[in-house]
Amino acid sequence: MAAISRRKPEQVRLERLLRLIAALIDTPRFLSIEEIHKRVGISRGADSAGYPENGAAAKRAFHRDMNELADAGIPVISGPVPGQERETWGYRIRKQDYSLPEMDLEADELAALHRAATAVRFDGVSGSEALWKLGGRVGEGTEAELAAVPVHPALADLFQAVTEQRVAGFAYGGQDRAIEPWTLAFDQGHWYVVGHDRSRDDKRTFRVDRIEGDVTLGSPGGFQQPEDAVGWVPIQPWKFGTETPVSARLRVDPEQAVWAARRLGQEPVAKESDGSAVFEVVVRSTDAFRSLVLEFLEHAEIVSPPELRAGVVAWLEELSR
Repeated sequence: MAAISRRKPEQVRLERLLRLIAALIDTPRFLSIEEIHKRVGISRGADSAGYPENGAAAKRAFHRDMNELADAGIPVISGPVPGQERETWGYRIRKQDYSLPEMDLEADELAALHRAATAVRFDGVSGSEALWKLGGRVGEGTEAELAAVPVHPALADLFQAVTEQRVAGFAYGGQDRAIEPWTLAFDQGHWYVVGHDRSRDDKRTFRVDRIEGDVTLGSPGGFQQPEDAVGWVPIQPWKFGTETPVSARLRVDPEQAVWAARRLGQEPVAKESDGSAVFEVVVRSTDAFRSLVLEFLEHAEIVSPPELRAGVVAWLEELSR
């Protein structure tokens, strides 16, 4: 007896589109169609999100997906793939068009950031579930080590909820939520859904891999999306956890102060005599704030509260053992 597919075709298609977006963002150069197919994956059946093994069928599916991204206003650009004997055309999404600006890091700093990010974000994740690659070039012609995060099963439902303006229901932090999802965003190795939380009557951001159980969807057109909700939404996950809010002070070295203001979405509350900037940050997720601090490597220091500082120091000491 034939197996019965438990996933709708549109869910599989939407998951493939999300994989495609992630693959196109995660590259410093143009990727050929073959490289993109390899990153997105091969479809192993009706329930499997990927491209057909047949080359011609895979190309047709890819070009349909590219048309969908164009219709959605996602800025895919094309250009020559480097290092090819014959001119080969490729594709990518520039990070500056679809995400937060890059930090200007040296090779050793980039490698350190990769190690820290892997430790913070990928604990317990199986490589077989991989979607996103966190990488870059370290040295001439050498690919950096890659770390991976999974595709969460809720992504396809949330993508459908955003595009069709359906109210999404799910459990988060042990509580039932009903949100009007405005957009999905990928930032610092995680997917987030941003929208109006009817349960709190306020804007909220939720990390998708922390959603508990299944996502339920309301009817199409269940809410009106605000005009200013379209496009990239800078994610600040340390603000959107379920912990009791804590006001933290973060000191950032002068050379990273401008980047810090962008990343935090605010101006410093004080400037010190050496040019260091002090930011006051509302923290509702200690893990996310710790990850934020690690982005600045040795250029940032938690000033207060002392218990938050001590917790991060203890975590780093444990990591170094």
